[in-house]
Amino acid sequence: MSSLTADQVALQLESLPEWSKDGNSLVKTYTFAEFTDAISFMVRGAFFAQSLEHYPVWQNDHNVLTVRIGDPEQSAVQSRDVQLAKRLESIAH
Repeated sequence: MSSLTADQVALQLESLPEWSKDGNSLVKTYTFAEFTDAISFMVRGAFFAQSLEHYPVWQNDHNVLTVRIGDPEQSAVQSRDVQLAKRLESIAH
């Protein structure tokens, strides 16, 4: 794992619409048309998470899904946090 500096995180967030840094995690809330769309996104995203061996925290309320990427005990945002966020963005639309 490689830690990112604050400037590196800010640069990466420029290409991740509506993602933000919260502590040492990356967070985004998605709103889907239907509950099944939110669950489908989680299932597809789970395959990316599994391949990276890096698991987000999912918080689902009907069609609204908040994703938090990053271990609360890590000292900085990691490159794999950004990598997973980018993969999730690739399936969000």
